[in-house]
Amino acid sequence: MQLIYRQIFNFTQQPQNFMADKEIVPKELDLIQDVIKRMATNSFQVKTWMMSIVTAILAFKNTEVFSAGLTKDHHGVYICLVLLMPIICFWYLDGFFLRTEKLYRELYKWVIANRPKTDRYLYDLNTLKRENFVDTSQPDIDCQADAKTVWDAMKTKTLLPFYLVPFLLVVFLAAYNWFSL
Repeated sequence: MQLIYRQIFNFTQQPQNFMADKEIVPKELDLIQDVIKRMATNSFQVKTWMMSIVTAILAFKNTEVFSAGLTKDHHGVYICLVLLMPIICFWYLDGFFLRTEKLYRELYKWVIANRPKTDRYLYDLNTLKRENFVDTSQPDIDCQADAKTVWDAMKTKTLLPFYLVPFLLVVFLAAYNWFSL
């Protein structure tokens, strides 16, 4: 962190209207880091809740889910369909938290690059389009363009295997129960 602060404050020319305070940038970066940490914590808790709910339902309703063909009712299929709901909902929530985390990482990069040049957007945690004060010939920085959508975040290599395995397991159990009757 000290290296980042030194890079920010070792610039040679300062605009006449703004003098970067050595307390402003670290506090602003700490605010952004706290949001990033919160999103990572939320993502972990979503994974924990999803695994707990799916495991608990499978443990308490194992006779209905794993007794395909032994009974003439469709309870196993219905339970499997109900199990798909928390998997999909938590998958979407996890994708939302991952996308939001990426947005704030882009904001963090913008603050490091542009804070010595301007006081605009000071302590502003909105992840919208920002002006590029480092190189004015370049277009404005759009934090949201790099993060894409929640659906793209759901298909990342970190979330897809974690949620796709239980999803396919439950779909397989539903199909097995349905066709075993």
